[in-house]
Amino acid sequence: MNGKPLVSIITPAYNAGAYLGDTIRSVLAQTYSSFEHIVVDDGSTDDTAKVVRAISDPRIKYLYQKNSGQSSARNAGIAAAKGKYIAFLDADDLFLPGKLSEQVNYLETNPNCDFCYCKIYHFFHDEPDRLYYLKMEHPSGYLFGRLLMTNFINPLSAVVRRDIFEKHGAFEPSYRWADEQYVWLKLSYRKVRFCYIDKVLAYYRLHRQSFTNRPRYFLESQKECLQILKVVKTWMSEAEVEEYQINKLERKRRIRIVLGMLMASGNLLTRPLLALYLLNRRRKLKYVGNGTSTT
Repeated sequence: MNGKPLVSIITPAYNAGAYLGDTIRSVLAQTYSSFEHIVVDDGSTDDTAKVVRAISDPRIKYLYQKNSGQSSARNAGIAAAKGKYIAFLDADDLFLPGKLSEQVNYLETNPNCDFCYCKIYHFFHDEPDRLYYLKMEHPSGYLFGRLLMTNFINPLSAVVRRDIFEKHGAFEPSYRWADEQYVWLKLSYRKVRFCYIDKVLAYYRLHRQSFTNRPRYFLESQKECLQILKVVKTWMSEAEVEEYQINKLERKRRIRIVLGMLMASGNLLTRPLLALYLLNRRRKLKYVGNGTSTT
C-alpha cells in the first residue's frame, strides 16, 4: 500500500446490478491505490453479487446481509472496515479519479479536520454527459447550527476519520429518509470539525422517475426530520434549545409535513403544490456543461 493510510469505501447495494459495475470501476480508476471497497449487499434478488464477484481485485470485498436498509448496510460496512478513513459511495454513483487522493491529502495535512467533504456534480441517468451543480452553501468549521437548518452534505462527498464513528457512533437504522442528516447533526453537535474542498470529485446519479415520487419522499423526510429534532432536543440544555430556536424549527417542520400531506393526497391542491416544489428543485440544479459520467 506504499505506506499510505488505508481508505475504506462503503457501498450499500440493493438490487444495484445495473449500475454497480460502473461504480466499482470508478473506484478502481482512483489515482490513490490504498483502499478497500466494501460492497454490502442488502439482500438483493438481482445479479448484484455476480457483478461484484466478477471483478478480480482483492481490494473489492463483498458482504451479504438480510435486507435491513441502507443505514444498516452502511453500519455493517463501517464495522468491517480496516481503514484509517471512511468514504461513502452509493451503488449508482461515481468517484472521479482524484477523489481519494485529494481528500486523504487534505485530512493528512490538516489534523484539526475530522470530516472532509467536497463539491459534486449531478447527472441524469438518461443524459449522462450533461452535468449539473446543486446550488447550496458549503461552509467549513463547527456546523451544528447550519445543519439544523438544512442538510447540505451528500454522503458521496464525504471522507471521515474512522475513529470519529468509533467515538460517536454511526447511522441509526430506524431512519430511512433522513439517515445521514441525523449522523451529521450528531457529529457536529459533538464538535466534530467539517472541512469543505471546493473541487468536483464525484458524480451523483439522478433518476427522472424519482422526481415523480417526490411527494412521498418530501413527506416522509419531513416527518423524520421532526423526529430527529425531538431527539436533538434531548441532548440540549434549555439555553441551547433557545439559542438554536429548536421550537421554531419544529414548527417549520410541522408546516412542511402538512404541505407534504397535501402534495401526496391527490386533491385539487396536489398538482399546483407539486409543480411549484419540483420547479424550485429544478431551479437549484444549475447546468454546468457537458462532461462524461462514464468510466
